[in-house]
Amino acid sequence: MSSKRILLTSFSIVLSGLLSTIAFADSGKGMTWSKLSHNSTLGIDQVSCNNGAPDGCNAYRGDTSCLLSRPILCIKVDGSSRPNYTAVGSEFYDGWAGGHIATTLPIQGYVLYAPEVGNQICQDSFGSGWRMAEFHDNRVGGWGFRAYGNVRNDQHFWVTINDQPANCWNR
Repeated sequence: MSSKRILLTSFSIVLSGLLSTIAFADSGKGMTWSKLSHNSTLGIDQVSCNNGAPDGCNAYRGDTSCLLSRPILCIKVDGSSRPNYTAVGSEFYDGWAGGHIATTLPIQGYVLYAPEVGNQICQDSFGSGWRMAEFHDNRVGGWGFRAYGNVRNDQHFWVTINDQPANCWNR
């Protein structure tokens, strides 16, 4: 086999792999949340799936194309005491996460090919003990929580869910 043919075959294999990766990511969606409110007196944010709203999340299939760039919502659960706030609805939907939250710079969802990747990005951005926030981080239910922080409110952010295929790595 000539060296040109080997090179062409190798190029075709690489190109095929790249195209299948693009098609794979294009068909996938990941779950995103948004910031609902900030209490400046207590220094806490309320973040949520905002389910049912026109721009709410889909915790079962994902709601945002994995080709798009969004920040990751990161959390450091450090046992922080719950401040005196009134949960909206109930603690099941608006419970205390017991820590601090922050967001990374936006990244494309397809970069999140495994949960460990999101956790590592959070640790690289904020230090030891930080990880990607999870749907059930309110410790008594899901769909939303409060934590210390003042994250951005100009766009949704990637959040993981551990019991549904709504993550970019599930695609």
